[in-house]
Amino acid sequence: MTAADDGIVEGPAFMGDARHVLLTIQFAGSAKSPETTAIYDGPQVVAIKTDGSVFANGDAWKCITCGVPADARRYANPATTNEHGRSVPPGAEWLSLDHPQPFPGDRKMIAGTNVVDCGPYKFTDDRCTADRIKIYPIRWNATADGSGPGGSMRELRLNPDGEHLMWSHMNATGADIDQHGLIGKLRFVSAPRNGLPNAPRYELDDVWILTNTASSEFVPFRTDPKRPGYLIHNPPRGAIGEARGWTRDGKNAVGMGMPESGNVDMFVTNLQSGQSRQLTSAPGYADPILMSPDDKWLVVFDNRTVDRHMYYGAMQGIPPLTDEITRMVMLSARYGYRNGMRRFFQPILIDRWGDRGNYLGQQLNEGDGSAGSPSDPNWNARADPAWSPDGTHVVYWQALVTSPDCGGPNPLPCPTSTEPGGRHTRLMIAHLTDRKPLPLGQKVVPAALQVPWGIRYQAGDAMPRRQPSAPAGKFTMLGRRGGKALVEIRKAPNGRITYVSAKYMKYTDDGLHFIDGSESAELAIIDHSPRIIWHSDLRSSGAQNGTKKTSEPGGFIISPLGEPLQGDLITKIGDKAYHRPRRGT
Repeated sequence: MTAADDGIVEGPAFMGDARHVLLTIQFAGSAKSPETTAIYDGPQVVAIKTDGSVFANGDAWKCITCGVPADARRYANPATTNEHGRSVPPGAEWLSLDHPQPFPGDRKMIAGTNVVDCGPYKFTDDRCTADRIKIYPIRWNATADGSGPGGSMRELRLNPDGEHLMWSHMNATGADIDQHGLIGKLRFVSAPRNGLPNAPRYELDDVWILTNTASSEFVPFRTDPKRPGYLIHNPPRGAIGEARGWTRDGKNAVGMGMPESGNVDMFVTNLQSGQSRQLTSAPGYADPILMSPDDKWLVVFDNRTVDRHMYYGAMQGIPPLTDEITRMVMLSARYGYRNGMRRFFQPILIDRWGDRGNYLGQQLNEGDGSAGSPSDPNWNARADPAWSPDGTHVVYWQALVTSPDCGGPNPLPCPTSTEPGGRHTRLMIAHLTDRKPLPLGQKVVPAALQVPWGIRYQAGDAMPRRQPSAPAGKFTMLGRRGGKALVEIRKAPNGRITYVSAKYMKYTDDGLHFIDGSESAELAIIDHSPRIIWHSDLRSSGAQNGTKKTSEPGGFIISPLGEPLQGDLITKIGDKAYHRPRRGT
């Protein structure tokens, strides 16, 4: 495996026998000859033994996609960039093979936007050789006449039933980018009549968009139909955001939502009703997630173990009003949940009922943080976690912080890798020693999946435009459990929110966190450049005692991409003050 920071591409996934892990990697290459090197070029999927045994050739791993004949991969969907967004080298024929996920039976897998198939043989069978592998593209038809290459798909997630697929699709909405989750049923077509590639492929039928544009109950804020001048903060519904997968019974969707200011959390959403149940609530940013085989536990990658997001997200109980303008601070490439390619994630094990009270789950790799250890903070978890089918192991991968996110002019020095070959990526496995193995071979019976609250997609349809998340005007908003807020929202002629302010008076949605004070955010043009001007003077009481304040009179000024430019924002909870991270770190 290459020592570069893209040694592991994305993944991993357990196979159904609970003894092998699929992982997409990039090889360091072979020095024997150009001919032998070529079959290892680019992303490749390997199967890795986890029980200490070896394959017939004496290795504990086997490359599944290396050396697949050209005719068997000719029409597969290519990879245009690597996981860092870097362009594929000219002339390279790299395939889209990220996030490998086996179908039931371990003879096929989703890898990137392709299906890798070994016919009658399991991937771990010695008879599953490169000349028996076929790689078929997955095509989502996005044109009314069936022409063209199909719609763009990312972050594919296979349903445990082996028949349905979930994916995310990004689309431009004027100056912004939106993202929708979709589901559809896979169908193999041996001789398609139109569309590209005109070759055997998998197509998607019965496609639904996991977005609601018809009901005002599916947006964060709406006017009260019974009380003019009043605003309602809706409980999260249809909380998909970026689609993150399925519950392990295959019946519900897992996705992202934003129930309170400055924090992104995970939800399970019922595909029939659209009701969303919150799983995480610790301050911070949660993202990659997988439910356990029996749906009684989950592992989520979360940055709750570090403080870098706390300067804007530590105070809980604030409704996400100003976030209509400021939310990019959470997604900032340098000041949010990540710093460049470094993600500040660690694997957190949580029971099915989610965070609550003093229960915030368990960090799987908790330790002393010594250099090179599983808990070394310079090694961060990367997508995705995966459960063994018997529920006794969790596998994930880590990446070591690498230049330019450290070293050189960056104030953070680059650590020296202690891994073999100086590698900057590594595969990790956590053994849950107290767990009794669940029975293997549990099958999810395929059933028709419909989303009555969503939108049935017809080929050629444009992606839906979401309802405005908050109306313009001046309102009173009552807390669900007490208090109130006086709210003002302004919009530009194109409907974009340009100003939000709220004055809170003992406002509480949960009866635990009480908010007083004022906060505002405005999108303005300063020196011919768009800027966000953020003013905050908030106080919390109850479960938290603290303040959230911007420097005045100028406030905290950030770019539309969340980069701090002028002023400051400091949140203090109890005796601890949280400041934004140093530039570059």
